[in-house]
Amino acid sequence: MFRSVLTGLAAAILACGGNAVRADAPPALELFAQMPNMDMVTLSPDGQRIAFLGNYEGRRILIVRELANGEEQLANVSEIRPETMLWANDRILLLSASEATNTRRVHGVLDVSAVLAFDVENGLEFRQLLRGSRRTGVNFRLGRVLGISAEDGFVLIPAWDEGGNYDLLAANPARRGSRVEAGGSTITRDWIIDRNGAAVARVEYSNARNTQRIMVRGNDGWTPILEEDDADRPVYSAWGLVEDGSLAIRVTYNRQDQATTSGLYAVSLETGAITRRLFRDDDYDIGAVLTDPYTNLVVGIAYSDVFDEHVWFDEDLAARQAMLDAGFGGKSVRIESWSRDRSRFVISAEAEDQPRVYYLYDVASRNVQAIGSAYGNLALGGLRPRLHIHYPARDGTEIPGYLTTPDGDGPFPTVILPHGGPASRDTGGFDYLAHFLASRGYAVLQPEFRGSDGYGREWEVAGYGEWGTGLMQHDVSDGALALIQANIADPDRICIVGSSYGGYAALAGASFTPDLYRCAAAIAPVTDLQGLIRYDRDRHGNLHWTVAYWDEVMHGVDEARRAARLRAASPVHHADRIHIPVLLMHGRDDSVVPIEQSRDMRDALRRNRADLDYIEMPGTDHWLTSSEMRTQVLTELERFLGEHIGDGAN
Repeated sequence: MFRSVLTGLAAAILACGGNAVRADAPPALELFAQMPNMDMVTLSPDGQRIAFLGNYEGRRILIVRELANGEEQLANVSEIRPETMLWANDRILLLSASEATNTRRVHGVLDVSAVLAFDVENGLEFRQLLRGSRRTGVNFRLGRVLGISAEDGFVLIPAWDEGGNYDLLAANPARRGSRVEAGGSTITRDWIIDRNGAAVARVEYSNARNTQRIMVRGNDGWTPILEEDDADRPVYSAWGLVEDGSLAIRVTYNRQDQATTSGLYAVSLETGAITRRLFRDDDYDIGAVLTDPYTNLVVGIAYSDVFDEHVWFDEDLAARQAMLDAGFGGKSVRIESWSRDRSRFVISAEAEDQPRVYYLYDVASRNVQAIGSAYGNLALGGLRPRLHIHYPARDGTEIPGYLTTPDGDGPFPTVILPHGGPASRDTGGFDYLAHFLASRGYAVLQPEFRGSDGYGREWEVAGYGEWGTGLMQHDVSDGALALIQANIADPDRICIVGSSYGGYAALAGASFTPDLYRCAAAIAPVTDLQGLIRYDRDRHGNLHWTVAYWDEVMHGVDEARRAARLRAASPVHHADRIHIPVLLMHGRDDSVVPIEQSRDMRDALRRNRADLDYIEMPGTDHWLTSSEMRTQVLTELERFLGEHIGDGAN
């Protein structure tokens, strides 16, 4: 795997920023399609280097920069998909990455991941950790790093052994060699380590028995402290220890709090009892859990109201966050990384109309210096703001969303852009697709329809069984109607566009409300709900919790009407109702939605002589994680929209 991580590109050809375009000139398509010029910025433990992902001529580049003199080392990582970065020590940089592969062991395309260790003092020479290790069995996901052992600096990676047990291994980052930090079982799903990197707890889940429990390591072996029966899917996730030694768990619904939003709670390792709430917001679910890379302790959480926000339990980090929030007035500011002694920090800031900019903050000098921008080629002030709005649904519920409009007065040709998931959500700040479409003269609405996550369990569960002809689709349609009523959208020039679930919603809009839209564009869409459940069952087995999850999400709890509901909500069975132009695109390396979903839709549309543009994209994954993939999609979208609702429309 990971065939060609190539080093040796000259630093002179790297353009992390670039000349900003004039604010009054439409930015080139390629500026939106490129991957970020600066991403995953990580400060070395001694604070002397930063590592980050850059972009050059469509290639993803790993860059290590000396802060003292600006010298850079580069490695081409465009053949793989980087996911996270972490310094093992001042010399070794760890990159977790994946690539799509076809294997006979698993049905369909699979993402295979691993950890690469780059030696910054030896020309970024790299090696793959645990490759060929006799301690591992069949593993497709060896790319997860839990932390670093304080004892010997080994990298802690969970892995399946030949007996089907999920162990915690410790790999030498500098040379071959590993050891078993702790042995797991066939139902172990996760590991918890302490500040020294020692395994103190493990999470188990049984698909066969629908039980979940947390086991704690003691002198006499492993003892359960928290057990859940009748758990048709995992009901909590464990993230690590907090300062006082309690275990931090994310709970979707806490009966003690009578909470409808997810929160982070402290659990006693002795009794399994929840001892206190670490964080919960009344309106929004928590997102990522933030850990200190030097202590392995949980120090904060992220959640999204309008922007992604960080909340710190660590008093020092909380104080610095408050200072930065005040200093950047109104922008969304994040602490991205810090040195071991916390004398230096990498921070970032973004706004409704500004891509993320990264800064180095030196504590002693109190100096904040810009070090790069995610999209430095897009002019500051040249983008239209993505406004957080609410609009009324037909039942009176206020639906949140994001609205980006072009210059000038409406009504505008409009794109309705529902997100994927559906248990996902959009957040504020720069969005390459929404901002690109607005730069081409389209108003863009991104609705946070019921069924989205991030807004509490009631909001998400309200979408269960409401696909296609129900509440979720109504909320999307009502967004278009609200823009028409507000004189923002031209009712004769509205197109619905989306990817993944958003692509499904686009085809559902074309099938079930064809009079509302002039065209529909679907990228990697779900088209056959029964087919997707069969695919998931073939891949994971009948007993796996994801099969039960998709069953419930797609058709609700009415078992008697299951087959009829799934068929009624599947666009592939309603192609005869689609009388508007359709653009259908799908990548052949999609590991989430099989390309057969689009091929079946293509065949159904062709049988009904629909106006169809169908494009298969070799080497393209589900998330469009390269500049080449995004360029092709934006190019086709610009052409398609221009023909049907833009200046070239009849």
